[in-house]
Amino acid sequence: MKRPAKQRLAAAQDRVNHLAGADNTTWERAIRELHEAEREWAAARGQQYAETVDIGAAWDVGAPLPHLIAGPHATYIVCYSQEPDPNWDGTYVTMLSPSDEEASALLVIEIARCHDIRYGGPNDEAIHGHPLHGKGLSSYRVHEVHNSEWLESVIRVNAVHPHHSDEPFRRLHHYVLSFHDEMIEALGQNIQATRVVGTFRSVLFDLVSRIVDQPI
Repeated sequence: MKRPAKQRLAAAQDRVNHLAGADNTTWERAIRELHEAEREWAAARGQQYAETVDIGAAWDVGAPLPHLIAGPHATYIVCYSQEPDPNWDGTYVTMLSPSDEEASALLVIEIARCHDIRYGGPNDEAIHGHPLHGKGLSSYRVHEVHNSEWLESVIRVNAVHPHHSDEPFRRLHHYVLSFHDEMIEALGQNIQATRVVGTFRSVLFDLVSRIVDQPI
């Protein structure tokens, strides 16, 4: 198992190294095959690896501006949705701001029963320094991490509790959301996305109300 997986990874890396001048479709296919080979090789060695997850929606690649709201019972990420401009000819850039008063297409990403969450770096220019780089991690995607070292660490920490049980922790999933300037990682039971139209202010206020109105 290990030798074929290692050979497939080497072949995928070689294809990417010789793609100078290739079109976008060829690049995307080669990168996808490389990430698949990375995951297979990491899994064969029992290491953690990141597998992309389809949440039914995508965020804006250039400036998603993710905002995080977290409470004891609910965790939400609000960001700009990916909305292709049919009139865009590559000669201009549309500037967006969370303070805009005009409604925009937004994504509300909910992480159910979130146990832990990390918000910060690396951004897309430093993603190569992340421990999951070379193990299936890609930019601008949602991932689930298998064989998660973070989850195992959380279980070890809580194991000192006199009533500790692994079972509730084993229901958690390690998610990685790689945005343009931020990365969010979470341990939660589920993840889903809903597309909404509104201002950042109105959507965030609504989510805060949901959090504070939930029974303790």
